[in-house]
Amino acid sequence: MNPFAVTEIGRPEQWLIEAAASIGLDFSALTHEITNYFKNHVRKRHGQGALAIVDTDFDLIPAIVKAPDMAIIGTTREGAIMNAYAKREDEATYLYFDEVMNSTHNKALRSRTFYKIVKALDMEGFEKIVTMNGISDLSGAKKVIAAGGRPGGEA
Repeated sequence: MNPFAVTEIGRPEQWLIEAAASIGLDFSALTHEITNYFKNHVRKRHGQGALAIVDTDFDLIPAIVKAPDMAIIGTTREGAIMNAYAKREDEATYLYFDEVMNSTHNKALRSRTFYKIVKALDMEGFEKIVTMNGISDLSGAKKVIAAGGRPGGEA
């Protein structure tokens, strides 16, 4: 088994490219990707209990990044630029985070973490989760709320 395997899951949607551009980030040459390291992390950290992430949940990630109910684009955490996406389903709200990697060697929106919670969120509750007690800085981020099934517009 490859110690670090990457799977591309698609290119960013136009709404995401535009949201990033509005805060000075260029996502046009990037792709969404998940890694085996990410999957192992999620299984270990979020794979137990009533709201455990199971293998079939990973199949939801392309739909989550394509059409989330809410997203916070360009938050900064420990020097890294991150994006957070929230998608409500019948029984839970899925939260997916990726890191912006735009260097000579890596051009991707790479998976960081993925979990689910039982309650539906509004933007204020989503921001509290994303900031994690002040660890993340949202001052330069773009907040996006879905409109008509497709993200768009500011919070």
